[in-house]
Amino acid sequence: MYTTLSISQVQAARERIAPHVRHTPLVSLPSPQGNMPPQLRLKLENLQVTGSFKARGAFNNLLQLSAQQLAQGIVTASGGNHGLAIAYAAAQLRTAATVYIPETASADREARIAAWGAQVIRFGSNPSDALAQARAHGAAAGLAFIHPFDAIRTLEGTGTLGLELLDDLPDIDYLLVAIGGGGLISGMAAAIKQQKPHVRIIGVEPVGAASMHAAVEAGHVVELADVRTIADTLAPRAVCDLTLGLTQQYVDEIILVDDRQMVLAMRWLWAECNQLVEPAGAAVIAALQSGAITIPRDAAPVALICGGNAAAESVFQHYS
Repeated sequence: MYTTLSISQVQAARERIAPHVRHTPLVSLPSPQGNMPPQLRLKLENLQVTGSFKARGAFNNLLQLSAQQLAQGIVTASGGNHGLAIAYAAAQLRTAATVYIPETASADREARIAAWGAQVIRFGSNPSDALAQARAHGAAAGLAFIHPFDAIRTLEGTGTLGLELLDDLPDIDYLLVAIGGGGLISGMAAAIKQQKPHVRIIGVEPVGAASMHAAVEAGHVVELADVRTIADTLAPRAVCDLTLGLTQQYVDEIILVDDRQMVLAMRWLWAECNQLVEPAGAAVIAALQSGAITIPRDAAPVALICGGNAAAESVFQHYS
């Protein structure tokens, strides 16, 4: 399976969305950590507008819609962060948004999306169920449907994060990225590897929602029978041909972490780095702390902290 995403596409997206998104910080650890690579840096995309990388793809999609499409409104579905980013972008561009979320989404996520004026509809037990219903809604109503990962404009947006990271740290040689539908890692990996093929890119998925790992092993998209993880934004039942194709080309390895490891990593990020993140945002730290990855001490690794929309009390109580 071969998919293309050119550097020129990503560069154009970067110019397009620049007025609407932040260049997020890249920071070193505040103090030496014995179990962490000594030169580890954290790319704090949890400090992006709406609290996650999703704003990049949201704006890149909406800014390329016609005036008529914007006037009619848009529809999407999400485990939470994409929906929030679409709601925010729609508010900024003065268009109406309808966001489908699964029944399992937290009240906190629903409230964040609704706060930007979007209509929120709960449907199904998984983000994949909500996506199917949102797509059907868009087709029936003649509305533009914005997919959170199965869309080249979304991946152009996530690719801008790869370009930004190369600007910040030209000598990067390891990158750890969480995987949900694969839109983040595939866009970033394509942007980075086409310029610096030596960079080792490592994906991280929850054990209970390892849809990309299953697809890579099978050589084709696999729909999981069930998903079980607290990282709800990393929990679609399947990735897509687009993100799988780019992952096969540009991602070197996929590591699995469990819920307990992600919660411990959340606690570590809060205690050591003063960063409150959601489970998805801590997955890469969980992979490092688990010992599943060996990174040379002289390497220049980056852990992408992808999202900060955490209702912390509801998560921490599981492993008190």
